[in-house]
Amino acid sequence: MKKFLSLCLLSMALMGSLAACSDDDNQSPVPPPGTGDVPESVLAQFNSDYPDAEGVTWTQEGDYYTASFSEGGVAGNRAWYERDGRWGMTKYEIPFERLPAAVRDAFDATEYGQSGSEWRVDREVEVLERCDGTETIYIIEAERGESEVDLFYTAEGVLVKEILDAAPEKNYGEYLPQSPDDTLESWLNQRFPGYRLVDLDTDDGGLEVEFIYERRKYEAFFTRGGEWLYYKADLRYNSELIPAVVKDAVEASDLMQQGARVDDVEMYVVNANGTETTYFCFELETRYDDDRKLFVRADGTLERPELGGGQTGGGVPVEGDVETFLNQQYPGAVILERDYDDGYLEIDIRHDGVVKEVRFNGSNEWVRTEWETRELPDAVRAAVEAAGYRITDREFERVETPDRNWYEVEAVKDRSEWNLYVADDGTILEERRDD
Repeated sequence: MKKFLSLCLLSMALMGSLAACSDDDNQSPVPPPGTGDVPESVLAQFNSDYPDAEGVTWTQEGDYYTASFSEGGVAGNRAWYERDGRWGMTKYEIPFERLPAAVRDAFDATEYGQSGSEWRVDREVEVLERCDGTETIYIIEAERGESEVDLFYTAEGVLVKEILDAAPEKNYGEYLPQSPDDTLESWLNQRFPGYRLVDLDTDDGGLEVEFIYERRKYEAFFTRGGEWLYYKADLRYNSELIPAVVKDAVEASDLMQQGARVDDVEMYVVNANGTETTYFCFELETRYDDDRKLFVRADGTLERPELGGGQTGGGVPVEGDVETFLNQQYPGAVILERDYDDGYLEIDIRHDGVVKEVRFNGSNEWVRTEWETRELPDAVRAAVEAAGYRITDREFERVETPDRNWYEVEAVKDRSEWNLYVADDGTILEERRDD
């Protein structure tokens, strides 16, 4: 009886094994992890684009399917595809030494790349290669202590973005190319024939377009309804685009007469009810290392433009968390402008009748707010005078940060000029002599 059972069990096991083999022959190979929901069109295109890819995993990000993989022994590559298999963008790394010469030259001319700089440069550079003729971007990372900066360059060496202390997890999905609609493309082609798109950012506030034209980076801003508000471009102080009458007005300004120097220049072309007006914004560095902005119209008149029609939000797009902070911290503020300067996102707002500059780092964390004021608390004034200083300027700089707030006061003492940093309660935080 036991022998019969053993034979039966052996026969059943053998039949089960044969059946399993037969079933395996009729099944498709088990797909790699994460590919169960990836369309065949995407998998086919990826395998065609990267036949040597290894360790492939897939995730879905919005309308895109993203492959993370290694190739040629190099890990950290990512490729984005639309559902129909159209490739959108690939992120990969190259050694710093393989950068295009124009990018190397441009970087070496910055404070981060100069010989003897305290900044340590990452020897691996991230590259964003994108579809539809959108500019390829090279991202150089540099570190100094706990600070980190990301510099975004085109292949021609044009610096298109500088971000300080960006979020550690960098997805880069926001740089997936978008195509301008027919109206926007027509506007760009009429004004900037042969332009090359860098980025197109749509937000609740409106639309921002970054592009390269004649080796210069431009930014154009539009309302939600598609009406253009203004466009701007960085210039050098010796640019032929700056009229002589404008330079004369700058040189004659009080700040320049007091020893300030021109640090950066931007040209604005503003659309106000169908009338175009050109302005120039000069960022001046004062003798106390403060930054002040001076706006001059093309005819030499000192005047700050209205960007965005003066409506709440100003038509200038800002990211949701930044807008939320502004609404909470400065209710009723009108957003005048957004810009990147020294790696920070700077938002100019009009709040309580005063223009304020609000600064955020690359993680959209608030860093500081500053504005000019003629009002000085009695405690601050009394502390300055009690310390033997005489206040020499009628305007003061008000600064707010997450940690503390203070006033910057220009004063003299013992025939020397000083810049004082004084807390609201009159505590003198720092005394800096103007050498």
